[in-house]
Amino acid sequence: MKIRRVAVLDLGSNSFKILVADRFENAEVRVEPIFEAFEDVRMLEDSLGGRISEKKNSEGAAAAKRLIDKAREFSPQKIVAVGTSFLRTAKNSRAFRNAVFSETGVPVNTLSENAEAANTAIGVQTDSFVKKSCGGHFCLFDLGGGSLEFVPPDADRFLQFESETFPVRSWKLGATRLTRECIANPQNPVSEAEFDKVRERVREAAGTDAALLEAAAGNPPLVFCGGALAVAHRISARAAKKSPEEFSRLIKIEFLENLRAKLAALPAKERIALGVPESRAETQAVALAIVIEAAKILGQNALIWSPRNLRYGIARFC
Repeated sequence: MKIRRVAVLDLGSNSFKILVADRFENAEVRVEPIFEAFEDVRMLEDSLGGRISEKKNSEGAAAAKRLIDKAREFSPQKIVAVGTSFLRTAKNSRAFRNAVFSETGVPVNTLSENAEAANTAIGVQTDSFVKKSCGGHFCLFDLGGGSLEFVPPDADRFLQFESETFPVRSWKLGATRLTRECIANPQNPVSEAEFDKVRERVREAAGTDAALLEAAAGNPPLVFCGGALAVAHRISARAAKKSPEEFSRLIKIEFLENLRAKLAALPAKERIALGVPESRAETQAVALAIVIEAAKILGQNALIWSPRNLRYGIARFC
C-alpha cells in the first residue's frame, strides 16, 4: 500500500485552515487526518473598494506562516495552498499571494468557483458517515465567509468533472459578506426585518438558477460544509449531553431555526455563552439563516454536516 503525507492550507474569507493527512492508495484512495488547525483572519474586514487592506495583508500572511510551520512539524511530502472567494474578488489578490509565498515558500493557487465546489464535493465523498447515509448521491452546499457554493446531485460524477462545464454555482452569499451588507449592528440583537433581507438575498440568487435547483429539489439527503454548521453541531451535541464525536451529524432544520432565533435575540457577547466562538459571534445567526433558507428552497427538513470539505478534496489528489 502506498502512503503519502500531504498538507493543505485553505485560505478562506473568515479563517485559514490547515490539514495534514495521510493519503492511502490501494483499490480506493482514502484520506486520514493527522493534524488540523485554524486561524481567525476575517480577511473581508477593513477592505475598501474590493481591496485587501495592508493590515489584513500582513496579518493574513503571518497567519499562513504559523499554520505552514505547524504542518511542517509532521514532515509532509507535499504542501499545497489554495485560496477561495476573497482571493477571487480582491483587486490586489496577487499582492497577498506574493506575501504568503514570501513568508512560507508555498505558492497560492486561487481556485475557480467550479474547482472549489468540485473539490469540496470530492472531499465529502471521503466522509464515511455520508457514504453510509447516502452513498454518492447528495446535494451539497458549502458556506464560507464570502460565498455559498452549490453542487447538484450525482456525486459519482465528481471524480471525472470538467472544471469549466461542471454544473456548480457560487453565489456571493457568504456569512461575513451578508452580515456586513444586511445587518446594521451585528453586535446587537438582530431584527427579523434584517433577517428578511438575508432571506431575500438567498432567494434572489436561487432565482437566477431556478431550473438547476428545481432539478435538485427533493433529492435527499442534503449535505452542508462550513464552520457555521460545525458550531451548530457542537451546540446540538452539548444540548444532548454528548460529545460531538459520538453525536449524529444529521441536523434538523427546526433545531437550526430555533438556534438562529435564540442567537438573534442576544447581543454578540452573550452568544458566546451558548457555544459560539468569539470570531463567529457576529455572523453565526446570519449563517444559519442562509443555511435554513437554502434547505427550504430544496424542500429539505434536515441536513448532514460534513467536516470533510475542500481540504480533503485537494488532499485526495495531492
